[in-house]
This record gives sequence, C-alpha cells and structure tokens, in this order.
Amino acid sequence: MQSLSIRDLNVWYGKNQALKKFNMNIPLHQITAIIGPSGCGKSTLLKSLNRLLDLNEQVRVTGQVLLDGLNVYDSSVDITEIRTRIGLLAQKPFPLPLSIYENVAYGPRIHGHANGTLSAVVQSRLEDVGLWDEVQNRLKAPATDLSVGQQQRLCLARSLAVEPEILLCDESTASLDPISARGIEELLRGLKGKYTVIMVTHDIDQARRLADHVAFMWLGELVEHGPAGPFFAHPQKELTQAYLAREIG
Repeated sequence: MQSLSIRDLNVWYGKNQALKKFNMNIPLHQITAIIGPSGCGKSTLLKSLNRLLDLNEQVRVTGQVLLDGLNVYDSSVDITEIRTRIGLLAQKPFPLPLSIYENVAYGPRIHGHANGTLSAVVQSRLEDVGLWDEVQNRLKAPATDLSVGQQQRLCLARSLAVEPEILLCDESTASLDPISARGIEELLRGLKGKYTVIMVTHDIDQARRLADHVAFMWLGELVEHGPAGPFFAHPQKELTQAYLAREIG
C-alpha cells in the first residue's frame, strides 16, 4: 500500500448526518488514534474505510476513501478484496464457532492464500500475537474455551492471517481486563512497522501511549489532527484543549 486518503466524506444514517466533510491523509506504517466523545462519529469513520457501513441499509455515503488512488466506493470495486486489505479488530472478541486452528485458518483458506502452507500460516500468526505457546497443544479445542483476553488475541491473529495492509481497531481493548488490554497494546505497537493501524479509543491515556498520529473528532467533524507529540503538547484548537483537559466530552 502506498496511500490512504479520505476526501470530503459524508455519512448519513437516515436523515441524521454522522460524518461531515471529513478530509484526512492516514500516515502509513504508524498508529493513528481517533479520539473524541461518544457519538462523534469515530466508529462510523472506521467502518467507512472498508465499507462495513454497507451492511446497514439506512446508510448513505458520499465522498471518497482512496486506497492507492482507488476509491473504495466505486461500483467496480471488489468489496471482499477491500475488506481483505483493510481488516477489523472489533471491541469485543468474536471467535468463530470453530476450533482455535480453524479460526486462524478460515481466512487464508477461503481467499486461497494458504498455498499448501496453512499450518505454517496458523503457527506464524499465533506467534505474532503471543498465543502459540499457550495453545499449541490444544489447537483442536473450541476457540470459545479461551479466556476473553486470549480470544481477542485470536481474533487479531485471524485478522492478520489474510495479510491485510491496514488494521482497524474499534475500541479493541475496552472489554478486556487491564493486563490483557496492555498485552493488546504491546502487540499493536509491535505491528505498526508492518501494518498501518487506525484505532478508535475513548481512552486519552491510551492514545498518548500508542499513537504516532492523532485525530480529534467532534459532532461528526474533524477538529484537529497531527503528530502525537505536538498534538498533545500544544493543541491548536480550543475545543481540543478543553477535551484533552477533560473539561468537555
């Protein structure tokens, strides 16, 4: 992947406009944190990037999401390919009702990416998320037997198994205990050199810990964005200053 750009993106749920003229270039191979209060459009933005909004018949989208110059909303686009290139790690772990092994193998198998090396792919992805040593002797066990933290790491392994270029994380540590949450944070930090990570978080401290780039949203609009250091040290907008000081939101 060479670029991901958002141009004049608008999203409506029925008559309610959730995103308004959103424009932003996403830095590659970094962690971009999207912050802002509940209901400001963060998750809508995230789901617009790989067309998960298509699953809602009430949604209308205008504008462009350009992946290497290709608008993912063009009618000729293969949506399955887009969702392969742009993966999602949801707020709550949602393992498939299959074995641990089959959860990771599922994507490569249906996309034909395994090329006879499926077991190697499964092991490699489980190693990437620090889960291999914990499950290598019970790969045939149901994924639902894992703890919540392990399930979220499994879901991350499942996302990585199809070799995405971009990983979307929608409050991916919100349902985890603090130790498991920090574990996911460390994994994301280690992945950013290979993947472009875009994460939604309500946790300002988490954004400070992880983000290379930060975008602040308010009522469906992009208020301010930039490199994390200057963003947190010297926010330019009064609204951003008030939010970071926890005076609003």
